[in-house]
Amino acid sequence: MGSAEGSPRFSVFNGVKIIPSTPEVLMAEINTAIANLEYFDVKMADEAYKAGCAALAAGKLDEALHSLNLSLSKCPPDKTSAVAKLQSLISLTSQQLHKSPN
Repeated sequence: MGSAEGSPRFSVFNGVKIIPSTPEVLMAEINTAIANLEYFDVKMADEAYKAGCAALAAGKLDEALHSLNLSLSKCPPDKTSAVAKLQSLISLTSQQLHKSPN
């Protein structure tokens, strides 16, 4: 094992194509990769919001909190009004959940 004629040796740099020339370029690439991983879905956020409101109306606080958190996670951050509304509802629901006897 480890002979030169066998399989090539593993290196942590095997998958690296190019190394960015400056820290700024590296940070830009990292930010782009993060943005590509984030997935916002307005329709899913709206459906989760409606489910959360229905659960609140039915007194199902755990379910409401779950749905509202899902809605917040799928809501695009540029929708500041919706984000603020969801954060407020989540806070109020969480407070009610902690007050209610189990």
